[in-house]
Amino acid sequence: MRIGPKVPALVTGASSGIGEEFARQLASRGHAVTIVARREDRLEELAAHLRTAHKVTVEPFVADLETARGRDSVVRRLRERSPWLLVNNAGFGSRGRLAELDPGRERAEVQVNVVAVQQLSLAVLPGLLSERDGGIINVASTAAFQPIPFMATYAATKAFVLYFTEALAEQLHGTGARAMALCPGPVDTEFADVAGTVDYHRRSRLIAMTPERCVKDALHAFDRGSAVCIPGILNEVLAQGPRFAPRGFVRKVTARIINNPSG
Repeated sequence: MRIGPKVPALVTGASSGIGEEFARQLASRGHAVTIVARREDRLEELAAHLRTAHKVTVEPFVADLETARGRDSVVRRLRERSPWLLVNNAGFGSRGRLAELDPGRERAEVQVNVVAVQQLSLAVLPGLLSERDGGIINVASTAAFQPIPFMATYAATKAFVLYFTEALAEQLHGTGARAMALCPGPVDTEFADVAGTVDYHRRSRLIAMTPERCVKDALHAFDRGSAVCIPGILNEVLAQGPRFAPRGFVRKVTARIINNPSG
């Protein structure tokens, strides 16, 4: 069942890509939307467009989820009212030999991809349960289904998001609230530029999808009450396949795929 437009939405990482598209599609459904990101200029531009296009309330909220201060500011916003439709989309990846990557950047990846997801989810849960409405969509990845050498931190953080959200979804069963993990494969966003995986995404163009298609599929699955959404049939096959293969084989194959810049 679709969550009604009286429930406001808060979307993190809303300045581009999947987060921006969540903001657009939720606004088109009539939800008031709080859009969270670091880039104020992009948030203001998006907010102006959504207000005009959909006649809804849109609040730009600048916060850096790498920092405790930024996360705490979003928590305070979430605690001002309830329930919410929370979309924990903010996140990024890194690629390379772990010993050669910037340790500070790797820690920041954990703060955004894991700590923020858990902290913001915990902030909205009491209101979801008391109001018996609203929900949480946590953006994981098909990377969550196997270890990925040369993207070790990213895959591990997304595995946390997947398992955390699946467990939460089961706990919320029958409460009126819901949770879902969205596990997209390659999507045409800025992610590859930041993570350094442009060559991999180029080789994956046959399964890559637009943010519009990804979010449309995600919201359709969320409306149905799904706990996990893997948009795209081929993505689902590729995500579930490693569960039936020897783990040593999976590690070797994923290492060869990710560490092959020539394709």
